Amino acid sequence: MPDRFMFLDIPTRAWLSCGRTFLAIAVLIVCAFTISTAQAQSQNNLMRIAAVVNDDIISVLDLEQRLRLAALSSNLNLDAQTRQRLMPQVLRSLIDERLQLQEATANSVTATDQEIETEIGNLAQRNNMNANQLAGLLASRGIDIQTLRNQYNAQIAWAKYVGRRLMRQIDVGEEEIDEELARLTAVADQPQKRVYEIFLGIDNPDEANEIRSNAERLLNQIRNGADFSSLARSFSQSGTASSGGDLGWIAPGQLPDELDSALQSLSPGMVSAPIRSITGFYLLYVTDSQTIGRDPGQAKVDLFQLIQRIPQDSGSATKSDAMAALTAAKASITSCDALKSFGQGRPETSVATAEDIAISELPAATQKAIDGLQPGQTSDPIDMGRAVVMVTICDRQDAGLTLPSREQLNARLTNERLELLVRRKLRDLRREAFIDIRL
Repeated sequence: MPDRFMFLDIPTRAWLSCGRTFLAIAVLIVCAFTISTAQAQSQNNLMRIAAVVNDDIISVLDLEQRLRLAALSSNLNLDAQTRQRLMPQVLRSLIDERLQLQEATANSVTATDQEIETEIGNLAQRNNMNANQLAGLLASRGIDIQTLRNQYNAQIAWAKYVGRRLMRQIDVGEEEIDEELARLTAVADQPQKRVYEIFLGIDNPDEANEIRSNAERLLNQIRNGADFSSLARSFSQSGTASSGGDLGWIAPGQLPDELDSALQSLSPGMVSAPIRSITGFYLLYVTDSQTIGRDPGQAKVDLFQLIQRIPQDSGSATKSDAMAALTAAKASITSCDALKSFGQGRPETSVATAEDIAISELPAATQKAIDGLQPGQTSDPIDMGRAVVMVTICDRQDAGLTLPSREQLNARLTNERLELLVRRKLRDLRREAFIDIRL
């Protein structure tokens, strides 16, 4: 029986073995076909058309690459939710970029390879890398460095076009500069703020809700940790985009009413909600504030100092006692003479005067202690290590106005006017173009 079984079973086993082999091969073929099909489908999906801009095609791959670049530059995790939020802005930026490049090319304005590589080198340097390290970082995030080259190609060509074709239309007169100087003088001693912007333009009123939604998406990204300047470089349609949206120091009344009103409620570190203007939506970000036209460090003072020396061999209690005594006496010291009288006869105490000295020339601790003090007012005790110092202001002369030069104002007014021309030109390009979004 075993022999028969083995005899009869030899061909059976052989068939079964072959069958199993064929089955395994078949499974492998099916799996390979499935994987190959999936890969092909994925590849085909990437090569799908995302948008047509006149005669140019923006593929899904172009969009995906730029999404990854935007996420990297903005320090965002490109998850499904972020991808969904960013995609409309990124696609719109790509469309504008193609329009700008087409217009520049039509006017024989192009970027050279050297200009592009220089910008890439500058970007690497700003991030403490060389060009190869930057390329490696991009590759690690699935970004072809050609994507960055394409972006710089369009930006450089458009900037050259603007400089050659639009700048010549601007002429700032001397009377305009006089008027701006007068306006700045009128708002002297008012706080000004360092402001950054993101601007999303509206070409068609029907687009207003969509553009508002895009602005709100960007605001959410900022609140979730995205860098404002990076988003401005990627998505803002203002001329300030290349500088991260930097508007500089802004005085009251310098911006349009709707922006000026919103700006007044913003403190350093705050970002506005989307602000509707005639031409689009703005996000404003305030980083700092100061008093316009005056440099507090250049104010000059006459002062009287009481210096309470702390013996080297004394313990911390001695300094604490000195600080407490001077603090208790502060309320009664309302003049330089009063401080001088208080110091007379006190052990280890001396007095010193300083006349017509700029606040910026004083030690940092002293500058901080007397900040805002007027004549007759006395500082809190200042710990200077081996001494405790108290200062009374005898006289104060605030710095005069330090207004921009006429050349600086000419440059600023020129840039503001150029910004309007650029926006109008891009609006016209959009209106005249054939744009077909297929996503």
